[in-house]
Amino acid sequence: MIAIAAAISLAGGLAAGAGTTFAIRHFAAASSSAPGAPGNGQSGPGGQNGQGGANTMSYDYAGSYSAALTADGTDKTSKNATTAATKADQNAALVQNGGSLTLTDATLKKSGDGSSDDNDNFYGTNSVLLAVGEDSKATISGSKLTATGSGSNGIFATDSATVLANNTTISTTSANSRGLDATYGGTILAGSITATTKGDHSATLATDRGGGSVSLVKGTLNTAGSGSPLLYSTGDVQVNDVTGTATGSQIAGMEGLNTILISNSTLTSTNTGKTGSDPVANGVIIYQSTSGDAEASTGEHATFQAKDSTLKSAIESGSMFYFTNTTADVVLSNTTLDFDTDAANLIQAEGNDSNNWGQAGSNGATVNFTGRNQQLRGKVTADTISTVNLYLLEGTTWTGSASISKNTSASDGSDSVSDAPITVNVDGKSTWVVTADTTISALNVASGGKVVDSSGRTVTIKSDGKTVVSGDSDLTVTVDSYSTTVKTTNDTKLASDTIDRSDFDSAFGTSTEWTM
Repeated sequence: MIAIAAAISLAGGLAAGAGTTFAIRHFAAASSSAPGAPGNGQSGPGGQNGQGGANTMSYDYAGSYSAALTADGTDKTSKNATTAATKADQNAALVQNGGSLTLTDATLKKSGDGSSDDNDNFYGTNSVLLAVGEDSKATISGSKLTATGSGSNGIFATDSATVLANNTTISTTSANSRGLDATYGGTILAGSITATTKGDHSATLATDRGGGSVSLVKGTLNTAGSGSPLLYSTGDVQVNDVTGTATGSQIAGMEGLNTILISNSTLTSTNTGKTGSDPVANGVIIYQSTSGDAEASTGEHATFQAKDSTLKSAIESGSMFYFTNTTADVVLSNTTLDFDTDAANLIQAEGNDSNNWGQAGSNGATVNFTGRNQQLRGKVTADTISTVNLYLLEGTTWTGSASISKNTSASDGSDSVSDAPITVNVDGKSTWVVTADTTISALNVASGGKVVDSSGRTVTIKSDGKTVVSGDSDLTVTVDSYSTTVKTTNDTKLASDTIDRSDFDSAFGTSTEWTM
């Protein structure tokens, strides 16, 4: 790593953390668990101890539910009715114990704060519409849901329950009040949804503790609170034909080795700075905390993919994509990234000492970041305990440079130090437009691939002290390793499967299946 060592600024990177920090749950809720004891049921400031939370992987709520309208092990239908719940920890509508609840042209109203953040966030105790338990199913269409109390999620599915929601509007105004939220294996299949949240920790689409699945086709999403991205995943969140704007948070956040898939959508964040407990401002954050809420996973790596979409962020610093304490695969295809590349990086992978998200000095990120038929612009950065493998495939052009910074919390020669912090791969149809002299770990350029400057002149490439490509540009890329072979894996491909929407289509006579 001779070239890299010479290029790294010893003053750069993250300083070693000092003092004691506490695990902060970033998006999903205001509550938190102490380090080393994830899921102990302790709530954050202003909350009270809950009855659940001992086992973050399995549904473990020991309390009972109550609602103004209940289908408890029975089939119930309601049409053109208004139902209101005003008590703490009371749902407007509830289906449990294998029951079935069908709501058509309904108005559901929820007021009154929840008494426990954990119970509201993980078990849906104060939600407007709640489905709980395997074989429990709620079907709602043509309806309107409103909530003014804290901890009042709009539609909530937990403990392997299912909710089918079509042509419905959801509005919540207080903290910890998401639009669609699934936990502990719950599933929400939705279409033609308008969801608006105004409180902190209130994503419009979310999964949380124990994992869950949310699939939305056609929708309009709006959030206003801090820590309230449009999409938040500790499970599987998938959207197609969706438009959304977040004014107080980033576009999307993912914790753990989970999934976000975006197709044919336009998602915007007008937030200019940091939100919640973020180490830096970002458009998309992929990370792992120590709260225990993302121990369930959908794969071996976090997966974020966007196709035929627009992701727009107003951040004035930081990075469009920020990674820390995680392993992630990102694939972008024909997707517009709209952000100020002079103010923010394209990719930033690093360790952190902000929120006890892992141990400082060994909590970097490993990232496979792939463009397929994609325009990428901006700087790529990684610290010495992180790894970024950038793949430019199928006619992708990346315009930018890269840099590696030293993580000062990591000792030289420790196991956490990366062998290759940044590797760039350029296939035979793709181009790297280099904007500044760059030193990286490795560069692989297949026959036909181009590494040029903004005028189209060939950039000089030096490896191990030797010139391997003699260019006519004033710019130079210096690497430890250079080859003319690009090898790809399944981590660089678009997903072949999406959440099965056949139950939704059967219920509403629609055809909403889609693929990446």
